[in-house]
Amino acid sequence: MKVNILRVSASLSLLAIGLFVCQPSPAENSSTPTVGTEPVVEEPSLPISTASLLPPLSEAEVETLQTQLTLGIDTWFGLAGLDKVPAPPPFSEALQDYRAVWAAVNPDVSTFVGSWHNDEAYPYSLTIFPANTPDQVCVLEFKPEWSLQILNEVTGEYGTDVISEQILSVSIATVQGGQLRSNQIRSVGSATALARYAVGSEPYPVLFMSVIDNQGTIRTVAATSPPTVPAELPESLIPQVTQALSDYGCMTALPNSRN
Repeated sequence: MKVNILRVSASLSLLAIGLFVCQPSPAENSSTPTVGTEPVVEEPSLPISTASLLPPLSEAEVETLQTQLTLGIDTWFGLAGLDKVPAPPPFSEALQDYRAVWAAVNPDVSTFVGSWHNDEAYPYSLTIFPANTPDQVCVLEFKPEWSLQILNEVTGEYGTDVISEQILSVSIATVQGGQLRSNQIRSVGSATALARYAVGSEPYPVLFMSVIDNQGTIRTVAATSPPTVPAELPESLIPQVTQALSDYGCMTALPNSRN
């Protein structure tokens, strides 16, 4: 499998990571923000997205993903070098071996399978599971809701100020012509790249991919491990995810050790 090698430099002006500050309302009964940096987690149900697949990426969209990939790597490396975000995860041997086995079954699918995440602002995970059906994968997106709890000093009641909305979905995607398409996200093999991170440590490889969702948001994610349910996922959802993967013929196992 051919992997593009990118040489990147830090560009620290691209993103600024700061603190969220809630300004009190100028009204008479103003609110005072409390310290609240943990996501507010309710008991969610798992949305299974069955809408039609998004259309194939156009040449312009592919070029945009490639440009944003370079920009995303440059930004992540720069911010990690300043300890503003965690360093990107290494492209583990376990994932390399996993993808190599799947490459013998379906090279296009092996380009995308694995657990991916982005830590630039709010933790976002994208897990791509291979399927029994040729040219098909399951896609699990998850990002917890991040909110501030606001105390009204007059009423003594709390309200919620949502800073970043939750993302949660399971969808089926096809992988054809080098493109991955579900009804939630799209990507392409040419929007993946292997780069080396070397700030404050021995250089190590990092596998990146840029994806675009159905709202037009582009994220650059880094591969962490063979596909597995993200640790941040609420425990109440794990049985639902496991059942959904089973229903769609998707798996975490290698093709010669299917459950």
